[in-house]
Amino acid sequence: MLFFELLRVAIGKQSYLSHTPSEQEWRELFKESTRQTVLGVTYHALSLLPADQRPPRKIIVDWHASAQKIIYDNKRLNHEAVWISDRFRKVGFRNAVLKGQGNALLYPDPFLRTSGDIDIWLDGKRDEIIAYVTRFFPKIKVQWQEVEFPVKKDVCIEVHTIPALMFHPGDRHRMEVYFDQHRDEIFNNETELPGEEGKISIPTLRVNLTFQLIHIYRHIFNEGIGLRQLIDYYYLLQQCIKEDRLDLLPETATMVQQLHMSRFVGALMWVMQEVFYLQESLLILPADEREGRFLLREIMLSGNFGHYDSRNRHKQDKWGNFWQQTIRNMRFLTRYPREVIWNPWYRLTQFIWRKKKNYN
Repeated sequence: MLFFELLRVAIGKQSYLSHTPSEQEWRELFKESTRQTVLGVTYHALSLLPADQRPPRKIIVDWHASAQKIIYDNKRLNHEAVWISDRFRKVGFRNAVLKGQGNALLYPDPFLRTSGDIDIWLDGKRDEIIAYVTRFFPKIKVQWQEVEFPVKKDVCIEVHTIPALMFHPGDRHRMEVYFDQHRDEIFNNETELPGEEGKISIPTLRVNLTFQLIHIYRHIFNEGIGLRQLIDYYYLLQQCIKEDRLDLLPETATMVQQLHMSRFVGALMWVMQEVFYLQESLLILPADEREGRFLLREIMLSGNFGHYDSRNRHKQDKWGNFWQQTIRNMRFLTRYPREVIWNPWYRLTQFIWRKKKNYN
């Protein structure tokens, strides 16, 4: 696929495309880059291509304009990430920014990763964290693992009481124990953001290898996953080579097995090899082609967070959303039964929990 070739050029796995795209093909590449929220990544690829393979000037201008907005958004979010981290620290909450601006640091150009929300994990009891947020926003919707904190009009800030979520109660408990064991390691991992914005804490490489797999896995059952999340994980794996920490991969594999995610991770490893030519030495588990082909089809159908998936009707009422997600997840039942079966039960218990606590 030509789109995959362009991504490989961007990450340095390919020097040129198999053929020079027509203007229409370039428009399709731009469109798919938008669907997968990797416009900045593919923009970087344009400068690496031979001159005779680059798109027409008009398309380059459009791509450049989009890239400039991505750069602007990253600078703004870097500033806001430092600001919100400092705010929580001053009121007594140690914290760490998850994914997002931390992931961008792994890219050749940290300003060309398409940014999203600011997800921040606070060190504290769940009730204390929620009480702090609802003191300012009493009508905000509260969830077990996160609550929105709309203190800035143009930035979505999600406050996490736990970094990630799993539906199966046993797996969720094992996951939470894992994060508790590495709590100090994460909150003490201060990292400088580009542009002299300041420092934030982010998960260490050890924790990120497991955490981001859980995060990608969860999105299968919610909205869907896109290639931006996979590029994030590709660069995370490359960091194991840069830091000479290949010893972390067997440790990650053990945690994956304990969380009953082996089938998914095997599929993901195949996709990473198929799309990004991931090195054999960086495989967490053996690549599973059969499962990987299924996963790749889902990724290409869904686009970023499932926004382009025609199978999602996005019902507006609560019960409509509940049944839509339940029906949608049935296609994963034979592959990931633990999460599919326990998803409705988790959502029901969350509904009861919110009612008991009188949360919105």
